[in-house]
Amino acid sequence: MGPQAIAEIARDMATAARLDALANAFLGACIRAPGLLHACLYGMDAAGDALLPLAAAGLPSGELPEIRMDALDDPLVYALVSGQPCLIERLSGLVGVGQAFERLREKIGARQALLVIPLRDTRHQPRAVLALSGSASSLSDWQRDPLWATLTQTHEALFARLHAQTSAADDARYQRSLQSLDAGEKSRTRAARLLAAEFIGVSATAKQVRKDMLRFADSTLAVLLTGETGTGKDHAAWLIHQASPRKGKFVPVNCAAIPQDLIEAELFGNVRGAYTGALQARAGLVAEADGGTLFLDEIGDMPLSLQGTLLRLLNEKKYRPLGASREESSDFRLMCATHQPLAQLIRNGRFREDLYFRIRQLSLSLPPLRERPDDIPALAHHVLLQHNREKQTHVAGIAPDALALLEALLLPGNVRELRSLVLVAAERTPPGRSISAATLDLSRADRDTRQSVGGGSAELHGLLHTNNLPQALDTFQSLVIKTRLRQLDGSRSRAAQSLGIPKRTLARRCQAWNLDREDQTL
Repeated sequence: MGPQAIAEIARDMATAARLDALANAFLGACIRAPGLLHACLYGMDAAGDALLPLAAAGLPSGELPEIRMDALDDPLVYALVSGQPCLIERLSGLVGVGQAFERLREKIGARQALLVIPLRDTRHQPRAVLALSGSASSLSDWQRDPLWATLTQTHEALFARLHAQTSAADDARYQRSLQSLDAGEKSRTRAARLLAAEFIGVSATAKQVRKDMLRFADSTLAVLLTGETGTGKDHAAWLIHQASPRKGKFVPVNCAAIPQDLIEAELFGNVRGAYTGALQARAGLVAEADGGTLFLDEIGDMPLSLQGTLLRLLNEKKYRPLGASREESSDFRLMCATHQPLAQLIRNGRFREDLYFRIRQLSLSLPPLRERPDDIPALAHHVLLQHNREKQTHVAGIAPDALALLEALLLPGNVRELRSLVLVAAERTPPGRSISAATLDLSRADRDTRQSVGGGSAELHGLLHTNNLPQALDTFQSLVIKTRLRQLDGSRSRAAQSLGIPKRTLARRCQAWNLDREDQTL
């Protein structure tokens, strides 16, 4: 582009008195750069709920979709929220991002690359995004070109100035539109958007969990989250806090990870010289949670001697740092989580019953993935999108055979295990290719074991409602032995040894169940 053309672009931008005129001048210049095909400008509405199309070049601006701000996987929303440019090397690689993005991709073309750049207002807050499409190499060259970098900065500065002139009127219209809503309704709307975007799932179970989390966000009562390892109890607690009106910090404490002789100091802090090594006074996590939420993960591992102190803290909101002579106060909301059966710990004398009833004023059970298999594809695609953005790579998607395999697995580690499987497979997949079943790198024995146990999960569930205990015990033994034989390729000696029973006992039971050696290797 010659000097005269550059001067004309700068002149048109400088003399623009309205946002649409400024955008049209800049966007029209962008698509004249080699390899660039389309350009559009999206701005956040006054409510902060959506991105609205403001102008476009090479695209029919009147047909561009509105994009909701809760669609966090959408590249335009992601760039605005993160405040960082986002380059997608091939739009066909993004799946499950949302209907608005699908409509925009139809206009741009699935084979194109997309570069999204956030634009800031006079308070340096991201307020709009510039989206350019074309070949990946052309967009990279455009982004590195000092000329276009200067023009983009100029456009951003002019955008901020013109936006400041119109934002007062927009804010006034927004405030008038909110007069029909009270503060509680507005807060619940924002909280619902957050939970919908951050707790991934399309199943009826996931929707019910989101509904319960939204209800708990409005409360000040203690919450006990239960569920198997890896179901996302800590994430759910964080979401409830984020959706709540509390302005303080979310302070997590893993009771199983802190040594028992240090957990009281971690929670309540200490004065200087309170114990050996306490060289200075230190505020504890309870003080840090003042005005916010204290999250005690693995509460079942809390020492019995400390449970009484915690109970008093919950009742009086007062505590005494180690070595201190006076009490302090902290206004926090308590959330706890455990994968252990607290009722059994109470019967064994390892957990206080009065504390149990105090921490479970509200309770939320996070279901395992085997009870919501419909959510596995959505979760897997979400993990892959995060991987592509964080690593600035382009794994095209997840092949149907890989999704079918993931849905067939029992996944005892739940969401954590699913995330690990997808991330490892993504690292092993070349850019531009999709994750395949082979890329998941599950051994045959591991795959068979998971699927056989997963296939028997309904049978196991039925055993809990039996009215014939001897028959249920016999069925359970049969299921365990068949599973172990599959895992060990039909070896009766190794199966008997691993189960702690004599080989002749195993052989007798196999004979009773008509389980011959051909059946054992299925």
